[in-house]
Amino acid sequence: MALPRRAQMTLGAIGMTLLFGILGLAWWWWRHRPGRQPATRYRRVRAALVVAGLVFLAVGSAGRLVTVFQPTPACSPPGGAQAARSGSFGMSLLAEEATTWPETGIGLLYSRARHAHVCLSRSAYYYVAVHADNIAGTKAMTVGDIVLTPGFNISRERLRSLIGHEARHRAQWAVGTLIGGPFAFPVAYVIDDFFFPGSRNQFERMAGLEAGGYRHVGTGPVLGPAQLATLGVLAAITLVALLRARHRRATARFNIRAKSPGAGTDRNTSRGSPPDE
Repeated sequence: MALPRRAQMTLGAIGMTLLFGILGLAWWWWRHRPGRQPATRYRRVRAALVVAGLVFLAVGSAGRLVTVFQPTPACSPPGGAQAARSGSFGMSLLAEEATTWPETGIGLLYSRARHAHVCLSRSAYYYVAVHADNIAGTKAMTVGDIVLTPGFNISRERLRSLIGHEARHRAQWAVGTLIGGPFAFPVAYVIDDFFFPGSRNQFERMAGLEAGGYRHVGTGPVLGPAQLATLGVLAAITLVALLRARHRRATARFNIRAKSPGAGTDRNTSRGSPPDE
């Protein structure tokens, strides 16, 4: 049984917002604005991708929900645990945790699958997963509201700085999710790190280089063979896409003129007909 069109539009808008944030909602509204014909190309492929994305979010949300009912021990790094954050949860912290809820769940599920030690940092209110074989190597990596790290073999002062650094990454995850969905921040970070690696990365600079353990080596992009080849491929893809779009517009205009009333008469007239005597 097919859903009413209004229900389909509502569910579609909600799905695009969950997957792609404000940009997804804006794109959905633009594609379904009054007077525009609905797109039919690759409908099944697009539907399959949307379903896969929603399943991903559902799994992550379920994984995060489990921690609400299961107590998580407090982190106890060498030198003693950090002091608990003063005061209660602020609105900004609640918004960050709610926005990154599915991503945090995926991080928690991954950490438990790797048998990592998961604890709760009382000083920043985020989860920490400790595993010697860390996915990010010797560095810490934030996934939503959980930090993946190989351990706490650093000084107490260094740990305090790192806690603040990773907390700022959580805020970046939240802003990216709100604007472009749960995949926006990791995609933007990888692209940025490809052209601006290490301390040149804009997200690391905003989170604090010294606090994150980075040594300042420059600010400009790194344009090596890989970066130049990538830019060349992107330029070629853009050029081909523009030419195809131009060809489709020209074909559409030709078909409209061919189907318009009197088109055949105009052509015959333009060729000339013998005048009546």
